[in-house]
Amino acid sequence: MVLLHSADGMGWQSPPKGTSLKTLSEAEEQGFIQIRGEFQKRQFCLTKLGLDHVTRDKRRLEARKS
Repeated sequence: MVLLHSADGMGWQSPPKGTSLKTLSEAEEQGFIQIRGEFQKRQFCLTKLGLDHVTRDKRRLEARKS
């Protein structure tokens, strides 16, 4: 979920350092992200499902802090 939380909106962006291809592939298979680019120049963007998941998770974490 670190990958999803690192995303800044739904635009195309580079994955954070240390993100493995397996992590990207699993997130894509679950419908959270889309991937484009070659092996060394991969980019990802959140799908609607991914954005909804991150938004819900951030609200849940904020509520836990309060």
